[in-house]
Amino acid sequence: MQRLTLIHRWIGLVLCLFFATWFLSGAVLIYHPFPSLSQAERHANNPSIDFTKIKISPTAVIEATGNIELDRFRLIDVADRPAYILHPPKTPIVIIGADDGKRLDLLSGKAAGRIAELFSRKSALRVEGPLSYDQWIVPNHYDPYRPFYRISMQDKKETVFYVSALTGEILQKTEGHERLWNYIGAIPHWIYLTFLRSDWALWDQVVWWLSLFGVITALTGMYLGIARFREAKNNIGLGHASPFQGWLRAHHLFGLFAGIFILTWIFSGWLSMDHGRLFSKPNPDSRQKQNFRGTSINQSMENFSLSALKSLKNSNEVEVLAIGGQVFLMSRSPAGMKLFKPMTPDSLSPTKILESDVIDGVKKAWPDKKIQSTQRPEESDIYGNLREGSLPSNTLRVILNNPEQTWVNINMESGQIVSIMNKNRRLYRWLFNGLHSLDIPGLANHRPLWDVVILLMLTAGFLFSITAVVIAWKRIFKV
Repeated sequence: MQRLTLIHRWIGLVLCLFFATWFLSGAVLIYHPFPSLSQAERHANNPSIDFTKIKISPTAVIEATGNIELDRFRLIDVADRPAYILHPPKTPIVIIGADDGKRLDLLSGKAAGRIAELFSRKSALRVEGPLSYDQWIVPNHYDPYRPFYRISMQDKKETVFYVSALTGEILQKTEGHERLWNYIGAIPHWIYLTFLRSDWALWDQVVWWLSLFGVITALTGMYLGIARFREAKNNIGLGHASPFQGWLRAHHLFGLFAGIFILTWIFSGWLSMDHGRLFSKPNPDSRQKQNFRGTSINQSMENFSLSALKSLKNSNEVEVLAIGGQVFLMSRSPAGMKLFKPMTPDSLSPTKILESDVIDGVKKAWPDKKIQSTQRPEESDIYGNLREGSLPSNTLRVILNNPEQTWVNINMESGQIVSIMNKNRRLYRWLFNGLHSLDIPGLANHRPLWDVVILLMLTAGFLFSITAVVIAWKRIFKV
């Protein structure tokens, strides 16, 4: 008991402010998520590709770059020039002008400002950069596109755009009120300090260990709280629930009331940093993605000619896809996304991804597994319709007949593997989503009931944490 008391006391002294911050910022984060620029908004405002300027074929570009292995191959407009964007799986992005076959240099600040102005139809107030990191572009999915220009616009919303100096794409957008709320929401909640989050491995270790010590603190506190409660009953009498006085008494009694929620919330928050430590990862590895295609992106280029590519008028992005050995061209524009299949090298036909294409791809990606069945997750699906990370509406779930009972979820619009869920990962859904954001059937989809419940619990956790802060202050400063 003495050792547990010391562990709880001294770890608690260090972490009490973190606990209070996590509860308060969690309430803010519910209503003010981290800023992002949606795909729909991007493609509704991106400039169209001028196909008349394209002189170099995709196959010629592949040959000129040494036939490097690719994970993606796209055609977009870069500062009024058509350009091929080559995405190798590990090395940096390569940008080749589709008009002259030469590598494009980094954009100038003036060009980046012009891109932001055309996108928003407003004037740029200030252009900064290029910069590798900024508070709003710290997530890892921005890594291939660094550095960025930060463009502040002349508007009432204090809009800021982030333009990749490599590809000329606007990939992030923030507004003044979003930034303000996130400084008391997502940033403290996730410990998203720029200097720390810019080093993913360091950030991962720091937050994981802080959360683990938080679990230890909450667990020892629960044990000690119950032990002290029993001690008070036995030694003082039935009318007493705590042997303490003052703030310690408030801390003890509040902990008895809110302790279970605090423990489960801190534990589930720790699991958010699992990243494959205890539970399987939901994303396919590079081998599975390659095998799912059934053919390489490089080989896919041979299925269509430059004239076929030029037939995709009014597009602002074209991407080459392969699923189960079948080759597709995906065209994006303000009107939406369309899929085409090469019928001959010179002709394309509108098409859709078939279940048979996906099944062939899954068989190639998991050659040692048999397919048990397929299903379309409904809106009520408890593993597909989540508060965070829901599956796209048009998803096909391929169920494998293996001991892990693996589910492979594929977006039938884009042909991408959205997630992989085995028994281990489905347990994670309950331990993280269920406990951390109360993503529980019958509650999560009934608002404002869900809001009332979670805000009451967060308030209880915050007030409890304040008692710990006061106790720590008194102990440190002897007041």
